[in-house]
Amino acid sequence: MEKDPEAAVGQNDIVATQSAALSVEVEKVALAEFNYVPAEERDLRRARAEADSRFSARKSFLESPRSDPNGFERIIGQSDLMSINFLDRGRRAAAAVCRIKVPSDGGAWYGTGFLVGPRLLLTNHHVLGNADEASQCEAEFGYEHDIDGVLREGVRFNLRPHEIFYTNAELDITFVAVTPLSDEGVPIDRYGRLPLIPLSGKAIDGKWVTIIQHPNSEPKQIAIRASQIIILDPDAAPDVNLDHFIHYSTDTEPGSSGAPVLNDQWQVLALHHKAVPEPKKPGRPENKTVWIANEGVRISAIFGLLERQRFEQPQAGLVLDRLDTSLGLPSLSQGGIQGEALLEADRKPLALKRWAGVTGYDPLFLTTRIDLPEIYAPWLAQEQIAPLLDGSGHELAYHDFTSVIRADRKFPLLTAVNIDGNKLVHPGPGKDTWRRDARIAPEYQPDGEFYENKGKDPVQFSRGHQVRLLDPCWSAMNDVNQALVESQLGAEDTFHYTNAAPQVQTYNDIDWGNLEDYLLDKAQSTDKRLTIFTGPIFREDDPLYGKGRKGGPWKIPLSFWKIAVLQKSATKVAAAAFIVGQTQYVQALYEAKVFSGLKPYTIDQMRKRRIQTTIAAIEGETGLDFSAVRPFDAQGTLESTRQTRWISDINDVVI
Repeated sequence: MEKDPEAAVGQNDIVATQSAALSVEVEKVALAEFNYVPAEERDLRRARAEADSRFSARKSFLESPRSDPNGFERIIGQSDLMSINFLDRGRRAAAAVCRIKVPSDGGAWYGTGFLVGPRLLLTNHHVLGNADEASQCEAEFGYEHDIDGVLREGVRFNLRPHEIFYTNAELDITFVAVTPLSDEGVPIDRYGRLPLIPLSGKAIDGKWVTIIQHPNSEPKQIAIRASQIIILDPDAAPDVNLDHFIHYSTDTEPGSSGAPVLNDQWQVLALHHKAVPEPKKPGRPENKTVWIANEGVRISAIFGLLERQRFEQPQAGLVLDRLDTSLGLPSLSQGGIQGEALLEADRKPLALKRWAGVTGYDPLFLTTRIDLPEIYAPWLAQEQIAPLLDGSGHELAYHDFTSVIRADRKFPLLTAVNIDGNKLVHPGPGKDTWRRDARIAPEYQPDGEFYENKGKDPVQFSRGHQVRLLDPCWSAMNDVNQALVESQLGAEDTFHYTNAAPQVQTYNDIDWGNLEDYLLDKAQSTDKRLTIFTGPIFREDDPLYGKGRKGGPWKIPLSFWKIAVLQKSATKVAAAAFIVGQTQYVQALYEAKVFSGLKPYTIDQMRKRRIQTTIAAIEGETGLDFSAVRPFDAQGTLESTRQTRWISDINDVVI
């Protein structure tokens, strides 16, 4: 953030860190290791790069050698050569950076910002601290010198804080919406955007970074590969959260607040926000400050904050929607259904005698035995499975399916259903009547009070069937009427809250909802049998919802998994694993280089947010044990380094 030179005279308003320990540690590390290393000593740089905990993740962000021949060599310190397209990509990245003008008494002050989504701008909280201030501001794009050195006149856009305004002082970030057109009718889309990638690992120790900025409110400038990432000892500066902030050495004036910090692939690593001064030394004048490094806010930390506040602060959800759109993914809010359509009837629990003789999931349904207790045993060992009230175990048996509830999260840990495709019986029309299950304590099954907020909260969830309505609707009965009754019982059983999880995205779209039908078609023609395991992916950083409500707060899962095991022949089974939801957080996706400049997938292909992955990946995400079916994983046994794929069409499924 810089003061208008016409409005004020004196030292630039550079925001400095208040951590004396950080200054001491940065100076020590910078002087010891971050000077230029000659070619004969580059093994030191390689060793330092490979020792960084983010090294493996950093490799996954690189493009194919055909697009960037020296990308890998650079990250291990063996080459400084760049593909010539580095300059073209940099020019494209720079277009999204703007100067922010904030009117004030007696003049104005300035900062830097950049577009990160459709009409969405990111800058610092200390540049734009409140919506009233933002409503008076302008974002000025193209204020820079052209190829002949002539200063261009910037194109000014008003901000729209009434549309989106989210700010956080702790991370020093502000997101604000921008008008679609300038006063002269220039579209904001002309300036592109710098998409934010949520995963950590885009930079490692010692690597060069580039900063595009408007220093001192001047025309746009670039500090190209002028700073190196500094990895600090967490114990040396305990008052600085190194998971939230990244540091980079510099021998020049810090750039403007709100500038993007980028790696060699022009991916945004951080939002620049503070300068690190040299430690105070005896004899130095108080007004003489020497800047030795910069501090930026990690993009992964920004995403983490937004996700935690997604349902508690509506503006955070709006920001995430636009960031998702920037990555080619639909917003989660498109799947949340609002209004009276969700006010479905609740009924009292069914009598306990209703469950007499109901055995649930059959582990011997396929030619390979798949025992359910072995799958959830890791969670049972942690005492995180909700018990039945009669002490008979932990499995809720329904007609042809079983549900197991995770106690601390109050939603199904997993469900397992057997489907006989040759004996399907349509249950006919029915009402969406939901119930709690009397066999398990109410505290483990949020009911309609959770799903129907009736205006109490800004978000309303749909009741997401884990076992699909039609999956248990089959019968081995020869009598048509008896078969219909059994099918209707199976349908009724799916409308239990022990089979529901809150869904905020278009999870049950046509292709995904018909996955079971598609797989049954792939089964052997004489014996169409299929077993489906389904559940949410529970993560520690799942957002909270309903903090002030009865039974709350709940952590809301944002992704779901599904493992299908089908009888492929009379003696052979095959399996396939899928994830739907926020697949940008699945590390395995980066095997596919989805977010690299190469982009082997189109925006339309990415739009569904469904992937086929490996059973091992599902195990890693859920902590469940699918060792019984892992050997039959069609995707996991492919001889390919890329074992995770987007599913844009049902025919893309491999099984």
